[in-house]
Order: sequence, then C-alpha cells, then structure tokens
Amino acid sequence: MTVSLWQDTAAWPAEMRHRNEDADICIIGGGIVGATLATLFNEAGKSVIVLEAGTVGGGASGRNAGHCIAGLRNNYHLAVERLGRVAARDLRRLLLDNRDMVQRWCDQLQVPYERNGSQYLGINPAEADTLRASAAALQADGSDVEYSERDPFERGFFGHLYQPGDIGLQPYLLVTRLMASSGAQVIENSEVRAIEQIGERVVVRSRFATVACKQAVLATNAYSRALHPYFRDKVFPTRAQMYATEPSDAPRLITMPTGTEDGFEYFRQLSDGRFIIGGYRDRFIEEEVGLGDETTPHLQAGMQAWVAERFPEIAQLRVTHRWAGIMGFTPDALPLIGSLPDMSRVYFAVGFTGSGMSFGPVTARLTAEFVLSGAHPGLFHAERLH
Repeated sequence: MTVSLWQDTAAWPAEMRHRNEDADICIIGGGIVGATLATLFNEAGKSVIVLEAGTVGGGASGRNAGHCIAGLRNNYHLAVERLGRVAARDLRRLLLDNRDMVQRWCDQLQVPYERNGSQYLGINPAEADTLRASAAALQADGSDVEYSERDPFERGFFGHLYQPGDIGLQPYLLVTRLMASSGAQVIENSEVRAIEQIGERVVVRSRFATVACKQAVLATNAYSRALHPYFRDKVFPTRAQMYATEPSDAPRLITMPTGTEDGFEYFRQLSDGRFIIGGYRDRFIEEEVGLGDETTPHLQAGMQAWVAERFPEIAQLRVTHRWAGIMGFTPDALPLIGSLPDMSRVYFAVGFTGSGMSFGPVTARLTAEFVLSGAHPGLFHAERLH
C-alpha cells in the first residue's frame, strides 16, 4: 500500500502520534477472525496487539446478515463428491463447532441472538433436487435436517430444507464485545503499510504504530492482496449489498435465516419485524467485484422487486438502511490458513467466501493452534492451492 507525502506528514492529534510497541503477536484486522484470534492468544498467555485500518467490526464482520449457519446444508452431497465422505464429515463437524463457539460468546457477552434454525428454499425444481440430495446425504451422516416438498410460504418455491440449531445474531455487537473482552491492545484507524521479517522478529509498520513481535497474523480477508502479492490469485474481493426495513407490528413471517437461489438471496426478519435481505449479486457479477463498498441503485431496486414479487406484505415496509460489505472469495470456497512463503513468521487466516460468521471463529481456532504449536490446519491449509 503506497502512502503520499501528505498522509505521512499529517498533523495528527497528540494522542495519535506514531509510537513503537512490542508484543508476542500482532494481529492485522479487527473483524470476527481478528477478535477470535486475540481472545485465543490471550488465553494462551500471549501479549497481543491488534492493528485495524478502520474500526473494530467496521468491515464485512459488522455488515453481514448475521446468519451463523452450520454450512453445506444446501450442497453437502457435492462436498462429499469433491472432498470424500470423511473430509466432508470433518468439515461439517468444524462448522457445528463454529456455531457452538458463536452461541457461547453471545451468551457470555449478552449479544442478542435467536436459535430458531435456518431454512433453504428451492427457487426451481432443479434446486429442489439439489436440496433433496443434500438432505439425504446429511441424514445418512447423522444430521437432523428435514426436507419437505412443501413450500412453507406458498409463494412458488420448490422444496424446503430446515436445519435446526442455526443462529441469527447481531454480528457487530459480537465482534466489538469479543474484541473488547479479549485483553488485546487495539489500535484503530491505523492501516498497515509494510511488514518485514528480520531474523526471528517481525516488524509491522502502520499509520500510528510500529509493532515489533515474534509472530504476526493477517486477518484481513478481502484486503489481503493489498498487503502481499501472495494473495493475488487466491483471495478475490467481492461486494455484497443489503438493505433493511423499518420495524413492523404485523406477525413475523420469516422467523429464521433463509436462503435460496444457490445462496444468492438470503434474508430474515428480526424480532421487531425488520426485514433484512442481501444478494442479487448474480445479476451483476462483473460489477460486484473490488473494494468499493458503495451500493448501486439498480441492484438495490432489483432486490426490492424480488421481494415485492414473493413477499408483497414485506415490500410495503419502508427501507431505512442500505449498505455493502466486501467479501474475500477463494477458488474453492474454503478458507486459507498458512504462512507467507517469504516470511515464515507471518501467518494468515483469510478467504471466507461470504460465510465469515459461519467459518471465521473455527478457522481462527485452527490458525491459533497452527501458530502456537504447529498443528496442521487440515482442509483449510493454503498448500492445497499451490
């Protein structure tokens, strides 16, 4: 990342003047992965500094739909075909662990959530076939998912897969409260400008601090390519747009996280009747790339038209918020854990392909084990893409 003369010599407030810090571990990124890593490293007795380019929870971790789902529910059979049954079971177990981690933290930190399960709707007969096959594969491996040919809304959907135990939560509160309780020193608004390894030490230079540490971890997801060329063909910034409506006194129609159209549409209603939806990206694939987090009128209008066609009573609600977040996609849709080829003491946990709340905490746990003990991170190891 380049820095202009004017940025480098800006007249900062005295309390934000550049300083030098030391820590055992420096984490770059203050989202759900960074907050989880900070918590786990602190529990292991390490001193931790977190550098965040903006504010904690200001990126995709605080901009998503708040769906924490034990993933693969709509395509588990395909995971079995691609990875093999043993690996698919292992991946599924990790995602169940992730969900339990999130619920435990929500309870401890008093973060609002509902554990009503999740549902997936077939948009056409072909997607219903996929859901039916996925449900059969999950049930064969002991899962308690339920599949029905019935459309629970009677709105023209084909097939319905229900998965108990999944969570809808307030993601921004989870990230900020977890970070605040982690014991780490957090330096916000301090984007990282350079990282170098000098012998057994790593030096991380950011806007407001230079941190000397034993190890560093990148928890930068979509922004990883700005820090190191290693990620140029591995993590692809992709935009997701959303909107939310005003509350409603009408009986709640959609009580759980819901997905359809191969995950391109996802939505739920909060306990106060607010409706939240994200998606429609598949209509504008070439536009919805890069790091710009602005919304676009045509995509937003398309989402609203989609809702009006299927849920006209919800479409009557006034839209109060529109926003976007930047996701980091990988070639095979699995996260990446590893260390940089030219800096062995700089680790990373990135690439959540739009499922950071469902993959992030458990990926951070595997990364912490990799950093602290060298434990192999299994399916998520970046060596698979080499």
